[in-house]
Amino acid sequence: MTAMAKVVVLDTCVFVAGLLSPRKSAGALVSAFFSDRLRLAYTEPILAEYAEVLERPDFVGIITPAERIGLILKVRSSGVRIEPAAVPSVRWPDPDDLPFVAAALGTEDKLLVTLNPRDFEPATAFGLQVMSPALAKLKLL
Repeated sequence: MTAMAKVVVLDTCVFVAGLLSPRKSAGALVSAFFSDRLRLAYTEPILAEYAEVLERPDFVGIITPAERIGLILKVRSSGVRIEPAAVPSVRWPDPDDLPFVAAALGTEDKLLVTLNPRDFEPATAFGLQVMSPALAKLKLL
C-alpha cells in the first residue's frame, strides 16, 4: 500500500454499488480498496450495516455467504478502524446515516462518499466533504 492511500468512508450504497457494478465509479473505488490504493474507514456499526445489507434477499445468488464474510474480513483487516467523533445535534435527514457521519468526522480528511448527498448536507457545516463516487474517483484515484 502506498503512503498516499487516502482514508475514506463509503456509504453502504456506494460499497454495494461498487461490488455490483465494477466498471462504474463506485466500482473503481471498491477496486482501489481491494488493491490497497484506497483505505476504508469503518466502525462496528458500519461493518454491521454492510453485512446486514449484503445478507438481504436481493443479493442471494449474487453474493454468496462466503463472499460476504470475505468482504467484511477484508474491510476489518485492511480498513482503518475509526473512533467515531461526536455528531453535532442538528436535524439530520436520515438519522440511520449518523454512524457514517461520526466515522468520517473521526478521520483526518473527513471524506464521505455517497449516492445520497442530501442525507449528509448538514455535515458539510462541520467540515465533512461529501462526494459522489464520480467526484471521489477523480480526486482520490
